[in-house]
Amino acid sequence: MKRKLLFFSFVTMAGTAFNQANFQDVSSQAGINNTGKNYGVAIGDYDNDGHEDIYVSRHNSSNLLYRNNGDGTFTDVAPQAGVAHQGATTCSVWGDIDNDGDLDLYLGNRDEPNLLYLNNGDGTFTDISESSGVNTLYRTRAVLFGDIDKDGFIDLYVANMTAYNYMFRNNGDLTFTDITEESNTQDFGVAMGSLFFDYDNDGDLDLYLTHDANQPYILYQNDGAGRFTDVSAQSNANYAGQGMGVDVGDANNDGFLDIYITNLYANALLLNNGDGTFSEITAEAGVGDLGMGWGTLWLDCDNDGRSDIYVSNDSYFSPYPNLLYQNMGDNTFQSIGQNSPLASMYGGYGAASADFNNDGQVDIFLANNGNDGNQLFMNRNNTGNNWVKVKLRGNQSNRAAIGARVEIEAGGKKMIDEVTAGASYASQSSFVLHFGLAEAEVADRLRIRWPSGLVEEFEHLDVNTSYIVNEGENAVVNTRTPEKPNAVLQGWPAPFSNKLNLSVSLEQAGFLELKIRDMNGRTAAQIAKGNYTAGRHSFEWLPENAAPGVYICHLQTKKGQQFLRTVYVP
Repeated sequence: MKRKLLFFSFVTMAGTAFNQANFQDVSSQAGINNTGKNYGVAIGDYDNDGHEDIYVSRHNSSNLLYRNNGDGTFTDVAPQAGVAHQGATTCSVWGDIDNDGDLDLYLGNRDEPNLLYLNNGDGTFTDISESSGVNTLYRTRAVLFGDIDKDGFIDLYVANMTAYNYMFRNNGDLTFTDITEESNTQDFGVAMGSLFFDYDNDGDLDLYLTHDANQPYILYQNDGAGRFTDVSAQSNANYAGQGMGVDVGDANNDGFLDIYITNLYANALLLNNGDGTFSEITAEAGVGDLGMGWGTLWLDCDNDGRSDIYVSNDSYFSPYPNLLYQNMGDNTFQSIGQNSPLASMYGGYGAASADFNNDGQVDIFLANNGNDGNQLFMNRNNTGNNWVKVKLRGNQSNRAAIGARVEIEAGGKKMIDEVTAGASYASQSSFVLHFGLAEAEVADRLRIRWPSGLVEEFEHLDVNTSYIVNEGENAVVNTRTPEKPNAVLQGWPAPFSNKLNLSVSLEQAGFLELKIRDMNGRTAAQIAKGNYTAGRHSFEWLPENAAPGVYICHLQTKKGQQFLRTVYVP
């Protein structure tokens, strides 16, 4: 489907040359520079206030949950939230396991069983590790969420150093089932960084694993139903090194995701050829980095529409700085972070990115292992390039939209990204996808391929704007516009069998339109359209020949729009 969106103004800025990174270390004033054995970092808006929060995994100290206060500062609320685990947590990951709209948290530990915390929706969490069946042991090094069988619930992968890895299927009732053998994802190697991503563009999540000890890395291809085949050798993805972290990004904007891997000694860049194979182009690309690499991530640090690479090194183990590689647009990169705080000659481990102050520029958080403290680098490049951010909410798909593919066309370029939960080393970047648009004054097209298989397209979007897209609702919401109108929409009973009662309370007289849409965005019923007086108005829907399933009640007024989900069970 396509829906043209009107835009009313453009922000035109001249692009500028960019050959030196401009990031500011704001760690102290932000209140996040805790010292200690910090390993991993997971970014997610756990309280749904529109500001990205940070969870830090630590050894020998209580883990940290930094709530973003929205004013450039953070507060550790882990004790009162109930997630201040004190042990040896190496990694963590956010994901909505029950599709209730808030993010739950899984911890991978070194010396004690792993933990699953259910978000109660009030700023606190409940430990459901034992009842859910995912409290495994074995020195976990990576934890990932992804819907491998496209049933609408995110599954869990746990990569271990001292035992085979685990694949857990989400049963949809707050329990998980071990399907490691059934899914063919055992892997007895020395597991390190891992991630789910769609390497062959067939609409399902594949799995990539790195190993330490010069053991070949593994690429598992998903058959779409959650059964995996090892295609490492034929795809040329079986690089062997002393691997640590891994992340994916589209280096050449060809619509296929490429792989960057950190190692002890030379790192590796595997270019996706688009035919099921990869080519290693590390040397010619200039991204070898001989340090002790751990965290890594792809990000567009200058909003020029090309994905750059950041590398976190343990500079005490091997005296090399952290690196920011700028993408030159010709499959080569140049290091631009050497005179910036990003170089950070500390014991760098986990690294992740998000736009923490919502200024349209991607910032970087670094977990340092030692007495140096964690670091928050705020992006101050201000190149004048334009951008668009997209946050997705699944309906038929999992609520956090993990596994969704987003494509943006602007200024003659095509850029892609996927919503992932777990990557880098022991870390996770924001669920909000960020696209630099260079000097383009409009985003020509936004295309979303949801995990459910639904594809939605929207045209002519304003730049320098954040959007929220709810699956199947045939609309994008500009976050500068109130998501809720000057009205309150209610519907009952839920679910309903014969008749859905609807109520709209208008604060003031004006126009309203009320429709019922199916999960493909098609209008199932036009309930109301016209000018109404202030006050409460009652409507009803008698579905008659409608198919059973989920429907969306879509209320539109001049002030904004509101959506209400309901289920028809005849």
